Amino acid sequence: MSDRTPAPVARQAPAPPPALNRSRTLWLLSFLTGLTAVVFAFLGREEHLEVIAEQVRELAPDRAASTVDTASDVVLVATMAAIVLVVVVESLLVRRMAARRGGARAGLAVMLLAHALVALVAEAYLTVPGGDGLRDRVVLVAWVALAALAYLVSLAPSVGRWLRER
Repeated sequence: MSDRTPAPVARQAPAPPPALNRSRTLWLLSFLTGLTAVVFAFLGREEHLEVIAEQVRELAPDRAASTVDTASDVVLVATMAAIVLVVVVESLLVRRMAARRGGARAGLAVMLLAHALVALVAEAYLTVPGGDGLRDRVVLVAWVALAALAYLVSLAPSVGRWLRER
């Protein structure tokens, strides 16, 4: 062989910066916290259904008991499903960011707003009034706080440089 040109070898992608690894860890903790909120809501569903049914009766006192029970079930399941949906979409966006795809951080910013709104709705329906609902409130606040902190860490300049490198 007389050609001295080296064989084409794909360049290795640079290692992700430590800030991105910290951000991914915080996102993972946020996902686990959100799923913990769903588990707590499921385990305390009888108590939550009573509170939701009371709220439904206040809004529509002339409704039949079966209608109130059905509406309570729908509200509880929809609230838990909304939390799961936020976790799934955010996890897909974090995966996209780790794969150096464009637009993931912008998508996470939008999802962070949806995240906060879902947490407010969940606080209204998945916590009981008073001190008995403190555990559920703490889990929901931690869910939002971890996601916000993870997003802020993902905005580090080193992450931005890593995402732009080719």
